[in-house]
Amino acid sequence: MNDNALVKKRKKKGIVPVLMRVAFFTAFFLLGWTIIIPYIAARAIYDSVFGTRVTPMCNTVTYDDYKDVMNRQRMDFYSGKNMLGAYLYTAKNGKKGKALVLVCHGIGCNMDGYLNRTQYFVRKGYDVFTFDMTGTCTSEGKNIKGLNQSKIDLHNALEFIRSQSRFKDMPVLIYGHSWSGYASANVLNYGHDDLAGVATLSGFNNTWDTMYFHAQRYVGKMAILYKPWNALVEKIKFGKFAGGTGVSGINKYNGPVLVSHSKDDPTVPYSCSIIVHRDEITNPRVEYLLFEDRGHTMSRPREDEIKIAKSVEGKKSRIIKTAKYNTFQYNVDIRYEYSDKQTVFATDDKFMDMINAFFERCLEARTKERG
Repeated sequence: MNDNALVKKRKKKGIVPVLMRVAFFTAFFLLGWTIIIPYIAARAIYDSVFGTRVTPMCNTVTYDDYKDVMNRQRMDFYSGKNMLGAYLYTAKNGKKGKALVLVCHGIGCNMDGYLNRTQYFVRKGYDVFTFDMTGTCTSEGKNIKGLNQSKIDLHNALEFIRSQSRFKDMPVLIYGHSWSGYASANVLNYGHDDLAGVATLSGFNNTWDTMYFHAQRYVGKMAILYKPWNALVEKIKFGKFAGGTGVSGINKYNGPVLVSHSKDDPTVPYSCSIIVHRDEITNPRVEYLLFEDRGHTMSRPREDEIKIAKSVEGKKSRIIKTAKYNTFQYNVDIRYEYSDKQTVFATDDKFMDMINAFFERCLEARTKERG
């Protein structure tokens, strides 16, 4: 082979590595700008929303306000690597409840924020189990992680209850509100067929709808561009607990479920609710309570809702928003800062009686089914 032929052969071989390097750097550049960088940005947005802890809300009640009605016992349990603060509430006379009710709190609140409903169920003859979600008050966790964390914590609470001999053969019911309204329906996707019944109040059907609703307040309809990245972030953060809907859980469970919502709910709008998808629900044992003017809390008397709204009307908030102040808690606190706790935690027994009536039907049906 002459020298000219050898040079041509070397040049030809040298082209391949160069092309490979160009292809590699082009692919890496495109990957970075189309996937990696957008994902990092999406994760940063997600963590900015859910990346802080929740502390006790303003003007809140405590156990001391109800200690004449019920006893309590600390019963902490693990959800992943975090220990969650939990209590079992029982009747003052020591009589065992006819069933165990899990009262599960909304986002930005904690279990003490539901003590008025807890004491209602204790008065009606139930034992009540409550707990703080990850990153909330008495529970461990650097932050609340995200909307799917509520169903993970509820799932682990149910597993813990099954492991306790004192609850053996005891019917278990769930009262889930808002964030936990979503969780109490969605957790049914993960094998909890032994539940006696579930009441889901003011719950959203899936995480994206409610996130999109609130994101539009800040960036308008452009928020839709975040949808695929939100799904990716949640899949990476929550694994098998990402996705799913309240409707799919209700249909898979096939047990008694009460779905309740109010059309004027400003926090979980009717368009994001589980009840708006009632045509997709195939579970024949579902009951519905749809209201026009009960707001988000639902269990509070209408006159107290009006009183709270008037208390902040035209007034400037005294609460300073800081980087460490959980966004959801902030939105709760600024609504109640001018109200006394008796108003904030007023309970409409007529409404709660409808929930209790449903639970009674669940227990009656369970007794008939088991002969």
